[in-house]
Amino acid sequence: MKKKLLVIEDEKNLMEALFDFLSDEFEIIKAFDGEEGLEKFYEKTPDLILLDINLPKIIGWDVCREIRKVSNLPIIIMTARDSDIDEYNGLSIGADDYVTKPFNLKILALKIKKLLKIDGNSVYKFENLFFDAKKGEISVNSESKELTRREIQFLEYMFKNKGIIFSRDQLLNEVWGFDFDGDDRVVDTLVRRVRKKLGEYDFILKTIRGMGYVLDENKN
Repeated sequence: MKKKLLVIEDEKNLMEALFDFLSDEFEIIKAFDGEEGLEKFYEKTPDLILLDINLPKIIGWDVCREIRKVSNLPIIIMTARDSDIDEYNGLSIGADDYVTKPFNLKILALKIKKLLKIDGNSVYKFENLFFDAKKGEISVNSESKELTRREIQFLEYMFKNKGIIFSRDQLLNEVWGFDFDGDDRVVDTLVRRVRKKLGEYDFILKTIRGMGYVLDENKN
């Protein structure tokens, strides 16, 4: 499954250049103003955002602030503003990186992959809990348990998006796919199975009443 990049950029030529260069490796979601960008963020649950600053309707600074209220997903600001104070402002409101136009597309792609941790690593660790997505195994206090394909997909998605709350519908879209037309309660059933295999670490998979599920390593 390709990672999803939300590109919020009003320059059509640059948007097409980004699409042509990145679409082989990533699913590209386009938005041409700040308002559309926020709508696509809530609708499509992207993995990373490329964000221009000088946008129609809602400027990029405000888009970044709004997203940071609810999500810690990576944000790369890409802008013609090249002053130190602009870069400082961008990073201080929550952007993970700041690139100035014109930029090298190959370097941008490397920055994206670094932020998304696309490096072949598939092992996630918390205290004495180990999850190996490639092997399809979870280990708690050295006791290994096998996972089904769906459990692997679900747990890897949650580990990669720690701290983000996902509704049942969002998880159905991300784990089962958009063509799934069954009961959304299958998510609850899957969560119960995964919690059982997590053993004493079942607390990391939390239910947020009225909202959905989140992977949170806080024991409170």
